[in-house]
Amino acid sequence: MLPRSPHEADDDLVRQCLDGSREAFGLLVVRHSRAVRAICMARIGHRDADDAVQEVFLRAYRGLGRLQDPSRFGAFVGQIARNHCTDRLRMAKSAAARPISLDEIELEPEDPVLPNDDFQDLRLQSLRREVGRLPESQREVLLLFYFQQMSYAAMAETLGITEAAVNQRLSRARQQLRSVLARNGSAQGGAADGD
Repeated sequence: MLPRSPHEADDDLVRQCLDGSREAFGLLVVRHSRAVRAICMARIGHRDADDAVQEVFLRAYRGLGRLQDPSRFGAFVGQIARNHCTDRLRMAKSAAARPISLDEIELEPEDPVLPNDDFQDLRLQSLRREVGRLPESQREVLLLFYFQQMSYAAMAETLGITEAAVNQRLSRARQQLRSVLARNGSAQGGAADGD
């Protein structure tokens, strides 16, 4: 049975997968790959994210028969992504050694920073560094919200938490970044004014 439309509900696509449709699984991968990639990037960085995404979807395909509620495929694959990344970090023993460097995540502003604009370049470097220092749960929601443009409901589904928890994590991340960047900005601004 071929998928009828790319807009089919996840539960229909999961049922088709269980009936042997690889095309249906392909649609699920297309639909959820950006969110899975954001989760992987938040947890293990940019370099290993592509490999992790492939492994996550392979595990999801193999474990599809264990999914009790086919309409929750997004939460299912999100949990697999979090578990897989935790396993990778544990195996590499790097979880406690260093925070993820956001140089690896490639945060780029909507309008590219001009090479001769040193102040903006410093602020972008500072933003990357500070986002990398955020707790993993806060990095996840920041990446999902700002770079994957997911709604609170979609993030809650993907992360397996409530919308209130998404709101709380995002608020705490914003507050922490605002505070740190304001301190850094005033320190850099004072140095720039003195030049």
